[in-house]
Amino acid sequence: MNARVPVPEGNVHMVSLLRLRAKLRAHLLEATHQLESLVVRRRLNGRPDPLEAQVVHDLRTEGVHVTTIDRLLPQSAPALYQAFRLALDLLYHDPLKEPSRVWRRGAASNDLRADVMLEHVPELYLLGLEPRLLVMVQQYLRLPVAYHGAVVRHSLVDGVGAGPRLWHQDGEDFHVLRMVVYLNDVTLGGGPFEYIPRTVGLSYKRFSGTEEELTNERMSQVVPIEQWSRVYGPAGTVVLADTGQVFHHESLQTQRDRAVIMIGYSSRRPKSMDTAMAHFPVEQVAADLRRIVPSANHAHVFDWRRPPYATDVATLKRQGGAA
Repeated sequence: MNARVPVPEGNVHMVSLLRLRAKLRAHLLEATHQLESLVVRRRLNGRPDPLEAQVVHDLRTEGVHVTTIDRLLPQSAPALYQAFRLALDLLYHDPLKEPSRVWRRGAASNDLRADVMLEHVPELYLLGLEPRLLVMVQQYLRLPVAYHGAVVRHSLVDGVGAGPRLWHQDGEDFHVLRMVVYLNDVTLGGGPFEYIPRTVGLSYKRFSGTEEELTNERMSQVVPIEQWSRVYGPAGTVVLADTGQVFHHESLQTQRDRAVIMIGYSSRRPKSMDTAMAHFPVEQVAADLRRIVPSANHAHVFDWRRPPYATDVATLKRQGGAA
């Protein structure tokens, strides 16, 4: 029997107060971002090259831009493809045991452990600090850039519709720029990145509530399947998306597994510091990172991070006021 436990009156008032404080804090932070972006715009020197301009335009309209490593980073591409092959070797030659010294089990995938990445394929972490990428991200965000880190993710044909396979928007910040690089060919049944274009104007308000999982069935009740977009492509395909503004998910693998690199960015004062910090365990591997990250990039990697703090959600749970 799942009887709902009544919330004491004092806790009801506390819940309302905390929710109000959270809304006010979000509005204040968003206004601060807007003011800060005016300063950053003045510091942006010169005009972006045609590709950078197209990426920024597509992110602001469609919410997604699709390209390739060869086009995005032509000089670095040969070394990156070699690193991709090394990552795939780790993926396919290490048995997926629990617990594993190489992989960490997630909700619907196996992720390469951060310490293993930095030891064997540090190029994958440093990919996110490529100067052209950082310039492009700042041109889009118009704010100082925080680098969340990189994850190598292996998703299996297991029928598990959970975690990143559910439709969602990322909540780290108002705008979250995510880069997904396909390490193997992603075709029909291979779990392509799927999204609802920003032009549809979809928000959580279109759903009856955010507590239920946003499955394909629920999404199709709000947005016809004909308006969904999928990204297929060979190894080396790059998806750049504002996942804070675009509803997206990793569609379910039905025919073959999928391997990708996921890289993320936001402002240095994200809406949810805890969530932004959770993508990569910087504090656990700080010594290794400081050996490979150029000092010029320390502000992107280290300086914006803050010690974990109790969010309003955590406070609600401690107060016993979460419904």
